[in-house]
Order: sequence, then C-alpha cells, then structure tokens
Amino acid sequence: MKKLIIILLVLTLFLPLIEAKVVNITKTDFYIESRQVYRLEEGDGISFIKDDKAYVISVDEIGKDSARLKSFAYKNNTRETFYILLSKKYSNKIDFEKDDIYDMQLNFLKIWDIDNTTKVDILFEALNETKPQINNVETKTNSELKTGLIITALIIIIGLIIYFILKKK
Repeated sequence: MKKLIIILLVLTLFLPLIEAKVVNITKTDFYIESRQVYRLEEGDGISFIKDDKAYVISVDEIGKDSARLKSFAYKNNTRETFYILLSKKYSNKIDFEKDDIYDMQLNFLKIWDIDNTTKVDILFEALNETKPQINNVETKTNSELKTGLIITALIIIIGLIIYFILKKK
C-alpha cells in the first residue's frame, strides 16, 4: 500500500511536467543570413541580437489564414510589448528601436496542420531601411484661395439673379 501511495505521489508531482508543452525559441543571427524562414507553432519563436540588445519574436496565436506574433521594442530604453498581425494580405515592417529605421520585415508564407499541430511558416528579413517621411501637403497660396472664393461668390450671385428673374415671370 505504501508503494502505491508513493507511486501516486511521484506521478502527481511529475504530471505537470508530462503535460507541459515544450516551447522552442531558436537563436538566430541575421548578420550571417539576412533572410530566414522558420516553421513555428504557438509559443515558439526566434531570438536574436541587434545593436547589443536581445529580441524575441514569438507566435502568440495561429488562425485559419493568419498569425499573431508577439514581440517588444525599446523606447527611451524602456521595453514595450506589441503584437504583429500577419496574413497573406499583410506583411509587417518593424522598428524595434523607434528610431524611424525599419529593422525587420515579416512575411506570412503558409499554415501547416501536421499531426494535429498547427504551424506557420514565416519569412524573417533583416532590414536597415529608413521609414518614409510624410510630406506636408502644400497649402494653396492666398491668391488661389481668393480666386476660388470670388468664383464661388459670382456663381451664387448669378444663380440668385436667375432665380429672381424666373420667379417674377
């Protein structure tokens, strides 16, 4: 009886370890190869070092035709978590350091259903691309605005004159 209780106690202690899902975080180096494809399942991810800071991008959720990734960026040396949606329609460029330079592009490739486990293929591409700056829309000069207002006023006045002439008849 004591042996049975000890066996049940040992199994109870190791049950969480048996049921635990193994999460794979793959270390990679984008300085060696700037474009890399990984097949990942929920919880899996990649880790890499860029500008002496360690980054991790992990798969948070896999849908039917999309995937949501989780990562973080540094803003004023503070780490901020953010989520990235990928699908065949949407790829994403990421600026990890919030310095207006894209550091990585992520492209959704394909979803696999292997042995009742859903996996997603993602293309990771290291970038060093400046974000496009939004140009200020040139405002029209005062003379162009005055001309437009004068033309509008003349059209309204002519319309009123025609209205009153036709109303009297």
